Amino acid sequence: MRWEKINNFMIVALFLSFWTLGVSPAQASNPLFNLEIEAVETLVQVGKYRLNFQVIEGGNLTILLEAGGGMDLKEWNNLAPRIASKTGATIVSYDRAGFGKSDLPETPHDMREEVEWLWQGLQKLDLNKNLILVGHSFGGWMIRLIASEHPEAVRGMVFIDPFTNEFVDLLGVEYLDNHPMTGKLPFDTSQPDKLTKFQRALVRMVGGGLGPKMEIMRKTSILSGIPVVVITSGRSFLPKTEEQDAWRLSHKQLTASIKGAILIVAEESDHMIPMRQPDLIIEAVMKVIHRTS
Repeated sequence: MRWEKINNFMIVALFLSFWTLGVSPAQASNPLFNLEIEAVETLVQVGKYRLNFQVIEGGNLTILLEAGGGMDLKEWNNLAPRIASKTGATIVSYDRAGFGKSDLPETPHDMREEVEWLWQGLQKLDLNKNLILVGHSFGGWMIRLIASEHPEAVRGMVFIDPFTNEFVDLLGVEYLDNHPMTGKLPFDTSQPDKLTKFQRALVRMVGGGLGPKMEIMRKTSILSGIPVVVITSGRSFLPKTEEQDAWRLSHKQLTASIKGAILIVAEESDHMIPMRQPDLIIEAVMKVIHRTS
């Protein structure tokens, strides 16, 4: 997969990953990547807007893939067919509002509203039950909210180097709102009319800072008894040692807060575990599925 950095660090935020995805020669030659698995994209009306979904049809179990912040369903181009082949499940990914092919809302960003739009789309696709939630970075924060809002539908969860409440609490909202990787965007936002759709989507997502998001996320809970795997990056990627220590500690705290959850260290990966160690993610998904049986 060819990942093109568009800033001078590998992610602009722990929930804003500025990458363009493609396919590398090594992955193109991977027989699992070239499996003849049909992925169908469709725009689904959710209220006033449309979200773009991609579905690989499979069994009654549905695996929902939540991309990192600032990314869209293309993050899963390599992994989705491999997970489908390995599990036989239905695989669904989507472009969050404003990103990829999804419409850019005129309304301010609201995490609960984002989840409601997703849920409307899943309902229309009849994919709103028997869910395994898989989320990377900001997507990990999203699946935490999904699981809290719709616990009856969730069978298991895989967090991939997730952005967490615990991390915000360790470093503080003000600190992260003023951090170049979690609050400040790397472009001039003073002339909105000159921004691309992608940039406007990022402005919308960051708008208001972490405070309003944390008000929502502090009220979340994960249903006891469902299998959960948390994957944490083994290689440092944050600018300061104390930030990286807080990142890893937050994942230990998240794991400890969920009864029976398993913490796995991606020894060969920085934050971009879906690119560096995709097999580890597939193994984690299989662990969760086996524990749901």
